Amino acid sequence: MSRIYIYSTLSNDQRYQLKNGTSVLVTGKANVANKQLVTPKGMVTAVSEDEFNLLQENIVFKAHSKNGFVSASHDKQDAEDFAARNLEAADKSAQDTPATARRRNNGGARVHGTEA
Repeated sequence: MSRIYIYSTLSNDQRYQLKNGTSVLVTGKANVANKQLVTPKGMVTAVSEDEFNLLQENIVFKAHSKNGFVSASHDKQDAEDFAARNLEAADKSAQDTPATARRRNNGGARVHGTEA
């Protein structure tokens, strides 16, 4: 049985409940800095074909897929490259960057001595 790779730009891990009573954990933490201050743009999780077939029946997984936050492939690829080509850049719970903070608070307080 082959593996299917689920690519994600969700900021949090997501556990999807399956109809057979089990669940699948899809790794999130995209766009969130880790302990080494690296901020990955995409993450990947390997699942079996059976798990993937059951995942496609999950209403939350379908919504995440429709909104462009998760996608699947038979080929293992670099998660960040796949995410950049095929997925939405980030969900609403991603950490702010200077650019997103400026867009959200245009004309807000200015901080001296920082790059803006």
